[in-house]
Amino acid sequence: MTWGTGDGKSLPLGWEGSPHCWYSHYHPGMSMSTSMQRTELKAFLRARRAALTPEAAGLPRGPRRLTPGLRREEVATLAQVGVTWYTWLEQGRAINVSAAALTRIARALSLSPTDEAYLFALMGLTRTDVPEHHFNLPPVMHEVLDLYQAPAFVLDTVFNVLAWNRMAECLYDFGDFSGPFADNHLWNAFMNPARRRLYPDFENGALNLLGIFRMNQAAHPEDPRFHELIEALNAASPEFVELWQRCHTAPLSAITVPFFHPEFGDLSIHSMRLPIRDSDHVDRATAFFFAPANAATAASFARVARRLAAEQATQPA
Repeated sequence: MTWGTGDGKSLPLGWEGSPHCWYSHYHPGMSMSTSMQRTELKAFLRARRAALTPEAAGLPRGPRRLTPGLRREEVATLAQVGVTWYTWLEQGRAINVSAAALTRIARALSLSPTDEAYLFALMGLTRTDVPEHHFNLPPVMHEVLDLYQAPAFVLDTVFNVLAWNRMAECLYDFGDFSGPFADNHLWNAFMNPARRRLYPDFENGALNLLGIFRMNQAAHPEDPRFHELIEALNAASPEFVELWQRCHTAPLSAITVPFFHPEFGDLSIHSMRLPIRDSDHVDRATAFFFAPANAATAASFARVARRLAAEQATQPA
């Protein structure tokens, strides 16, 4: 006898529970899901199925419906999997599950991106589809940046610059570099000579950026832009290769960094990093707010802010 895998394949029925079960055979080196993961998987799938009304799934309610949400057979039909197979999945049994089948189940249950990522994490699988990576920064964020009286800017997860204020523009000269990665903060740090001169302690500053970048990549493994940027930097910068191979990681905590800029002078800056999340509570960007770490830096920021204010006052309305 055989039983299904969700994608039309078959496996020997007697393997489940044996020392040489199908999972070890088809996934060498990987362990079975823990009991806690199976328990959570059962609760999660049942809760999401109960929360989805037939009307929301495009199905008729019918006069005899007793369940609060969809029936198991309805989810199976929508996901194009067998009813028995889906029942076993929801019961937390040790069955073979492909990424493609799990994606269809996520679609059938109308899971949010966060829920879908959680489902894949419970199963220990990598998503096969590539979602859209465009992120619209909330309009209020631009207002916050404009009101802030020191350099501030926003990077997306792969470190493309999304927004900045005039103080940050004075410091970094955003847009002054060309090429396929012209808007990328990490690329500019290694490849833009003017940008590199900003960092007296380049190695430690670059390691911190790479540590945050590595954490972002781990959180968004399905985003191909990370691979594209890493491959480009590997080919262009031996220094990047050396630092990247250290596998450094860094949290979004505040650090104090030295800067040098022809107009600002020598600076000591507290760099604050704050995550920006979308409606599904997924981190999509990071806001960087600079604050002076000493009196000389505070005076420099105030001087440049006065110049910018005077320039703006002379511009026609």
